[in-house]
Amino acid sequence: MKTVSRRKFLKAAAFAAGAAGLAACATSTPAPTEAPAAPPTEAPKPAAPAPAEPTKATEPVTLPGKFNEAPMLAEMVKAGKLPPVDQRLPENPQVVKPLVAPGKYGGTLRQGIVGNSVTWGGGLYTFQWENLVQWKPDFSAPEPSLAEKIDISPDGREYTFTLRKGVKWSDGQPFTADDIMFYIDDVLFNTEINPGGPSADWLPANQREGFRAEKVDDYTFKLIFPRPFGSFLYNLATWVGRYFAQYPKHYLQQFHAKYNPEVDKLVKQEGMENWVQLFFRKGPDNWGNPDRFMDVPEYPSLGPWVVVQPIGSGSTARFVRNPYYWKVDDQGNQLPYIDEVIITAYQDPEARALAMLNGDLDFIKDPGEQNRELYYDAMNAGKSLKIIQRVPEGGNTISIHFNQGSKNPVLRQVFQDKNFRIGMSHAINREELIEVVFKGQGKPAQVAPLENSPLYIERLANQYLEYDVAKANEYLDKVLPNKDANGMRLGPDGKPFSIIWTCLDQTYTGGDARAWLQAAEIMVGYFKAVGVDVKLDVISEQVLNERRRTNDVDMFIFHGSEGGAGVTAIIDPRWHVPGEYWSFFGHGWAPYVVPTDLSEEEKSNFVEPPDWVIQHRRLYEQATEQTTYEAQVAAMRKVLEASADYFWVIGISRPGLSYQPMSKRLQGLPEGSVDGWLPGTHKIMRPEQWFIEG
Repeated sequence: MKTVSRRKFLKAAAFAAGAAGLAACATSTPAPTEAPAAPPTEAPKPAAPAPAEPTKATEPVTLPGKFNEAPMLAEMVKAGKLPPVDQRLPENPQVVKPLVAPGKYGGTLRQGIVGNSVTWGGGLYTFQWENLVQWKPDFSAPEPSLAEKIDISPDGREYTFTLRKGVKWSDGQPFTADDIMFYIDDVLFNTEINPGGPSADWLPANQREGFRAEKVDDYTFKLIFPRPFGSFLYNLATWVGRYFAQYPKHYLQQFHAKYNPEVDKLVKQEGMENWVQLFFRKGPDNWGNPDRFMDVPEYPSLGPWVVVQPIGSGSTARFVRNPYYWKVDDQGNQLPYIDEVIITAYQDPEARALAMLNGDLDFIKDPGEQNRELYYDAMNAGKSLKIIQRVPEGGNTISIHFNQGSKNPVLRQVFQDKNFRIGMSHAINREELIEVVFKGQGKPAQVAPLENSPLYIERLANQYLEYDVAKANEYLDKVLPNKDANGMRLGPDGKPFSIIWTCLDQTYTGGDARAWLQAAEIMVGYFKAVGVDVKLDVISEQVLNERRRTNDVDMFIFHGSEGGAGVTAIIDPRWHVPGEYWSFFGHGWAPYVVPTDLSEEEKSNFVEPPDWVIQHRRLYEQATEQTTYEAQVAAMRKVLEASADYFWVIGISRPGLSYQPMSKRLQGLPEGSVDGWLPGTHKIMRPEQWFIEG
């Protein structure tokens, strides 16, 4: 067997998104006068032309006159339990061209997760990421998906979606504009479900007042925004777009007071307090309990597999193919290829890794940097294992946040001083962290768009990277000049200065929390060497969410992976703009920057930011409102230039190539695909066209 180096570095860009990236979502409307006419001259030129318009599929395919189906479904048709395949598919099914080779029907995909959340363990990307538009496989632009056509008004305010006629939910009922209107009118704008007003990840604060939806006909609807929203299709292709495909009206209306006058009987029967509680128990609760889609077998789905055995209090969940799935391959074979998916939960990453090495699993999400050598060694030793390399979408491995809105006045004063953040950055030995934590993969960098992005700002990416204890002390002395007898710094109040550093434990499934903790443990020593006392507090995500509401997170470590490729920083600006969900550097300002659901009592724990913080947020909102690619880039570069001035967060390194271990029998996953939260981790590799060999 050929030996594969586990220390292969990411040498150059490997995907088109970093070039003109996602430009297809723009229209030809002239740029508003507030945005510069062109990006500053130091920006690198795009490596490729802008991709095609998002309303057109990449490569139109002429389908054969006859559709094919899996043998297990053919048997059900023969037995009279299902209608024929051509009656189950839409008039114009979405064509998924196999990314590696034509697949074959049958088999079971065995997927392993850590913890008991099937959704965040990987199920969201396997079963539920079905949007109106989706990323092209090279992550270059959105393309049609559930919506076969999108028309955008010249002013960028009105989006008209034409749905694929004949798409059906997994129970055989049609998916129509009525489902969209139910979600928007009866859920999003329902004052009992959302007493604070409409709130959704795809609907930013500056677009909420005055937003509305209109049904044109059964398969056409409009979304109308109060301001231009040039970046909207980018957002819809990401995880936030899933909402539009998760509200089957025909099923959910039985739990809704508007449609069921006897809903109180169901409330009593289910032991709930009111119909809203019942609705969230039976329907979507995307943040409260995102596993709802995975633990209610009768819940209709548009995904390739549907749950038949929830994980419940056990360790295994089972999903079978959706007979009404609305996609086919380029030969007319209804997808998915694989018959069923078995999800097995493990209590820790080590147990899951052992199962993978023993051949008990086919696929896992987030294998972790700590296990990189383990998997490569096993593959090179002849285990029934293979590894593909993927290109990270993100701009950094780690982000370090100091809450400049801390409710502790001493910490707030120190954290708001840029000299403190510069000093702490110079105290970090990034080369050592790269070698020890990330196994030699990557290079030192701050959190910023990638070099091949039109949003790349050299100063933002490379400032304050040098490991220099003397320089670190020089900057820290400007903020905390006094020390005790042991050389540890005193605060402005004359008392010992100490910071509690919040870290997520290994149950967190949205990234490699073990790597962050390992890095944090090392950095505590770096900070002590320059007289700053930092103590780690390792907590679960549940505890973190509780502390969010009381502004009790002063220092935080997280990944830095969003907003690296192409113009994705416009979609997810969390490292550069306060008010985003994970922008812990400005978390204490959040309710004054964007609308929140905090009570007045809870809001008293937060602090009002300076006016320039609000102005910076508005500068970002202006970037999202631009209606041409050129204007979007120019406006967002202004945001990032300001971010470089403010130096909000500290980064560690550009990631090297990520790796994806899998069993040899699992086929259809391409080398070099883009990896990250925005492209949907493994969703961009189209799980519906994976197949089992042997």
